[in-house]
Amino acid sequence: MTLVTRLLLTCCLLLTTIAAASADENSRQTPATAATDARNAAIQHMGRIGELPGQWRGVLQLRRGSNDGAAAETIDVSWNFTQTTPALQFRFKPGSRLQQLHLIAPAADSAVIQLRLQEADAERLLTLQPNPVTTEVSEQGNQWTFATPADATTHRRLTLRRLSEIRWTVLLEEQPQTGAGWRRMFEIGMTRAGERLATAGAGQRLCVVTGGKGTIAVQHDGQTWYVCCEGCRQAFNDDPAGILKSYQEQRRKQSDNKSEARQKSAGQ
Repeated sequence: MTLVTRLLLTCCLLLTTIAAASADENSRQTPATAATDARNAAIQHMGRIGELPGQWRGVLQLRRGSNDGAAAETIDVSWNFTQTTPALQFRFKPGSRLQQLHLIAPAADSAVIQLRLQEADAERLLTLQPNPVTTEVSEQGNQWTFATPADATTHRRLTLRRLSEIRWTVLLEEQPQTGAGWRRMFEIGMTRAGERLATAGAGQRLCVVTGGKGTIAVQHDGQTWYVCCEGCRQAFNDDPAGILKSYQEQRRKQSDNKSEARQKSAGQ
């Protein structure tokens, strides 16, 4: 066997060993990486809706501007990352008209957000309706409308509207019969608990999982970080190092993007 042949065989064996080690490393990282990818994809798909986790004060009104039949509600919004498909959960207390909402993130880029609505003893599935301007959820602006399928026996339409960082509304409408106009059932005005309009966004802590408003303190390696809900706290506790690594990478990207934007603006 010539020297050249021996060198080639040695190189082949070395490359095979490196490839096997890399494949083994990737196989060990797959579950955590898959969970991180699914979580990040869900957050991106939700767009501004992802600002909602936390505690809210609500006022339910049957008719706008009227206190007849009005009721106070408290709303808890949290992420659920334990299911195959991440979702945002809304829980209303006492839930006089509406008990729960589940906003289910798309399983694929081509899919749309679904909304599971629990109203009294009935559960209904609604889907996000197309925006006449864009199909990108992150560019939907400040309003998202969900509706039951055309062939549903009972028709419902729910509209989420963002008024500001700390004020949202939930409007539920019904359609008595196919082809008829939509009729208001009730609207819930939501204000984030503990916030005043004049201080919205001032000195706000960020959730290390979603980038939303951080309200719950968590610890890792002697440092304090913040998350926005119980679902994010669970995700953090399951993999604090991975969560913080992803969070810091996102922050660096945002900083780089801002720097590039400033440079472009200065060069114009």
